[in-house]
Amino acid sequence: MNELFDKLILRIVFTVVVCGMLFFYKYAHMMLHPSSRKQIFREFHPTKNAADTLHFFARLIGIGILFSEFRFDLSDGFFLAMLDFAVQGFFAAGLYLLSVYTLESIVLYNFEYTDEIVKKRNMAYAFVGFVNSIALATLLKTCLEVGEQSLVMLFFLWLFSMVLLGFAYKAYSIFSKMPFARLLMQQNLGASISYAGYTLGWTMLITGAIDQSLTDIKWYSVQVLLRLLLSLIIFPIFRKGIMIIFRVDKNYATDKEPTAEGSLGYGIFEGCLFFTSAFLTTVITEHIHFGTFYPVS
Repeated sequence: MNELFDKLILRIVFTVVVCGMLFFYKYAHMMLHPSSRKQIFREFHPTKNAADTLHFFARLIGIGILFSEFRFDLSDGFFLAMLDFAVQGFFAAGLYLLSVYTLESIVLYNFEYTDEIVKKRNMAYAFVGFVNSIALATLLKTCLEVGEQSLVMLFFLWLFSMVLLGFAYKAYSIFSKMPFARLLMQQNLGASISYAGYTLGWTMLITGAIDQSLTDIKWYSVQVLLRLLLSLIIFPIFRKGIMIIFRVDKNYATDKEPTAEGSLGYGIFEGCLFFTSAFLTTVITEHIHFGTFYPVS
């Protein structure tokens, strides 16, 4: 019985530590968005600004995804386990918030947090931020798993994956016919849904590529790039195949302003098409194991 109470107390202590890290996020959010200083230090009203609620809590959900990868080993002592968790937790959370800030600067460089969230209450902008937060948390969680709690390996994997994801984000305009920036300024949810499907799909492909055994950095990097190259070959085949098989009308009016309903419908189509194609691509790139397919001489 005493052992059960000890374990319960230890779990409560770790819960308090995690809450302390969430408190750290409150001030980190203020540093990333200085204009939100007044909002951070006053009572939060979710009913007044839905876009701000979605934007703010997206990071909290991301931190929750990130922390779900941590493991606690008490065999070396409680205080050592607590110190190890605190160091890794703050380091990973810092990388996560830095990742969000960096990629939002790349994708949303034409937009300002104050204008879109505080003044316009742009739900499309907030949804793009939500998707970025979830995608980056999933990616960094995979980096933690592959790095096996090594801060050096985590930093290398983080840099490597950020470069890959940055290239994928910048290539969105190649795959999509929608004028992303213009529609986002118009608070069009269709553009954000299209972007969400593309981003989550390529995040899935990149996390699958980096989720390999890391023994030699050079060989590991080559294996990751080869798997992504294979994805670049397979992904367009599935994307084109779905449109041909189901006779999808892929035309999008670019010579005149499409209706809001038309943009929303096309955005849903593109987002679902991107995500489905990426999902099917993982079947080919990750779930085919040749074994002893070739005879051994």
